Parts: sequence; structure tokens; C-alpha cells
Amino acid sequence: MGLKTGGVHHMALVCKDMARTHDFYTKAMNMRLTAAITVPPYAEEDAMHLFYDMGGGNQLAFFWFRHAPDPLVGQAQPATVADVGANGSMHHVAFTADSEDEVLAWREQLKANDVKVTPMIDHGFCKSIYFQDPDGIQLEISHWVRVLDQRDIEEDVLRRAGIRLEQPALA
Repeated sequence: MGLKTGGVHHMALVCKDMARTHDFYTKAMNMRLTAAITVPPYAEEDAMHLFYDMGGGNQLAFFWFRHAPDPLVGQAQPATVADVGANGSMHHVAFTADSEDEVLAWREQLKANDVKVTPMIDHGFCKSIYFQDPDGIQLEISHWVRVLDQRDIEEDVLRRAGIRLEQPALA
């Protein structure tokens, strides 16, 4: 039957103001902050990455990049079909795999289909491979190594984002 994804591991979007985004998703959407991390290879002052628990084991992630272009989100009437999603605010879609071995099997499957794919990258809490679809959309296949916890909340990232936690992000 072959390999199948186990659903969405996380969605990674791009935001312009990390503090405003944090307030919206923690207060209005009632999501819990699960990670605040730096984004190698970018300099600390040029990029940040926050994750929020959407429930059901699903994560919503946001990148902030100092030099990100302004997004064109949900234009009512784009000039052409090509304008839909131009400079959009999505960074990548990550699909889940059940094991590290399955991530590696995906890598071999992609390579066998002439898809350029990264080596497996260990993020500490998950291991991932990255590649692009034919239209250049960045995709990831990821396996959770462990549950996100307090060690994934980098205080320096929160400080640079202008976020002050009134209570611990994780229980």
C-alpha cells in the first residue's frame, strides 16, 4: 500500500507582529503557547518561531522574519489568478509521520521520485525533512520525538517578541 501521511503535523504561517499574534491566539483563540524558539540559520534579531496548541495534538506555528514582505491575504478580487496567494503569509505545511524510520522512508520515496529533499533535521522535539511541491510550496514531513514542554520556551525569544507571560505557558 505504501507510505501515507498521518495528517497535518503543524501549519507554519508568517506574521508581522509577534506580540499581537501571541495576544490574539492566546486570548481570543484560547490556545496555549507551546514553544518559542530561534530559527537557525537566521540571526536571533532577524527571525523567531512560536508554536500554539490547537487541540487534538495539532500545532499552529508562526514565524516572524524582520525582512518578510507584506502579505496579500484573502484579497477580495485579485487582478489575475496568478495574484492569488502571491507573497502570501504561509511558510510551510508539515505532515506527520509515525516514526523516525517512516520519515526516512519518506525521504527515500521522494528521492526516488526526483524530488530534492533535505537530510533529516533534528529540532529536539521533532525530526523533519523538507522539500517543495512542483509549485514551490515548502513541505515538511515530521515526527514528534517528544511533547513540547517548558524547555521549548526560550525566554530571549519572548523578550525580543515583546511578549510577557502572566502565567507559565505550559502546565
